[in-house]
Amino acid sequence: MGRPTVLLATSRFLDFARESAVGYGLPSARIAVIEHPLGGIGTHEVEARSAAVVEEVLRLLGRAGG
Repeated sequence: MGRPTVLLATSRFLDFARESAVGYGLPSARIAVIEHPLGGIGTHEVEARSAAVVEEVLRLLGRAGG
């Protein structure tokens, strides 16, 4: 059956993440989007951006297998 999985992609790489998922035979891959960029910003900003996507990740995991 596999394990419920969510791919995290920054907004700039969302199209690439979708195309890659399709290319690997996973057209319905669950993808959560976090604001770009993550590099070059402070720890607090990374934590804030991460916190903003937690509910979406949990929602997507809830769809797993359904």
